[in-house]
Amino acid sequence: MSTIDPEKLTQQLVEWLEIDSVTPGEREYLEHLERFFTDLGYTCSRQEVSQDRWNLLALKDPNPRLLYSTHVDTVPPFLPVRVEDGTIYGRGACDTKGGLLSMAHAAERLGSDDVGFLLVVGEEVDHIGAKFSEKIGLNPERIILCEPTINRVVQAQKGMIKVTFEAEGIAAHSAYPDRGESAVHKLIAATHEILAAQWPDNEILGPTTINIGQISGGVAANVFAPSADALVLIRTVAPTADYLEQLEALTSKHGVRATVMVENDPVFFEPPEGAQTCTVSFNTDATYLSRIAPVWLVGPGDIEVAHTDHEHIELQSMLDGIDLYERLGRAALGE
Repeated sequence: MSTIDPEKLTQQLVEWLEIDSVTPGEREYLEHLERFFTDLGYTCSRQEVSQDRWNLLALKDPNPRLLYSTHVDTVPPFLPVRVEDGTIYGRGACDTKGGLLSMAHAAERLGSDDVGFLLVVGEEVDHIGAKFSEKIGLNPERIILCEPTINRVVQAQKGMIKVTFEAEGIAAHSAYPDRGESAVHKLIAATHEILAAQWPDNEILGPTTINIGQISGGVAANVFAPSADALVLIRTVAPTADYLEQLEALTSKHGVRATVMVENDPVFFEPPEGAQTCTVSFNTDATYLSRIAPVWLVGPGDIEVAHTDHEHIELQSMLDGIDLYERLGRAALGE
C-alpha cells in the first residue's frame, strides 16, 4: 500500500475547491479534471449533455470492469477556501470533491486498467448527467458512487419528488371579498393538506418527509393575490406512483396545479459483506447509474455539513476514504 502525503492531498483539494463549479457552471472544473486524469495516464473523453456541459469519462481500458463515479457540480453559493487544523473548508469539500480525490488515489493504488471514472454534471439540480450516462455504451460489473456518508456503505436511500404548485386568483381590493379571489389562500390550503396528510412509511428508510422550500405570490397586503406558486420536495420511501394520485387529489380540490419536475424511486442496495452500513435520506445519481451496473454508494465527509456555509471535510476522513475505496475496488475486481 503506497503512502499518501497528507500535505500534497490537502493542496490538491484546495486547488480543486478554488474552482467554482456551481451548477450549471461545471466547465472549468471539468477541464481541470481532464488534465489531472490525463497526467495519470487515462484517456479522457466527453459525453455532451448540453452546450458547454459534458460528462467526463477517464479510462485506461475501453471497457473497464469497475467505474468510480460522482458528480462534479456543487450547490450555490461558491465559498472561499481555507484549511484549519486538518480540516479543509470550501464549497464541494465533502460534496463531492474530497471524495473524488480519494477515489483517484485509491485507483492509483489498484494500478489496474480495469478501473475507470465516470464524472457527471447536474446532480444537484436535475440529474441530467446521470440520465445521459446510460448512453455511454459501457458494461462495467460495478459502480462505486461517491457521496458523503462518513465512509459507510449505503444500504438504502430515499427517493424524491420535486414538484411545483401553482394557483391563480382574481386581483381585487381586499376589503371586498366578493370581488376577488386569493391565489395565496388556495396555495396555503393545499400545502396545509399536503403537510397534514398520511404518506408512506418504510421500516428501513423511515417516514416520508416534505419540505415547502420556496413560496411566492401576491402584490400587496391589501390586494387579493392574482397568482402564487411554491416549490416542494418530497423525500419518498415508496415508489413515486404511490404518491402522485394522492398529491393530485389534494392540490386540485383547492384549485392548485401540481407539476412534477423531477422524480425517482427509493433505491435499495446490496452492500459488500462486512461493510459498515447506513441509510440516507438524501437523493443521489444512484437511481440512474444503477441501470448501468450495481452500485455501492459510499464516501468520506458528512452530508450534514454539505450545502451549508461551513461545508468541510476532515483530512483523516479522506485518508480513510482512500483505504476504503481501495478495499472496495479490490472486492469489485474479485481480488
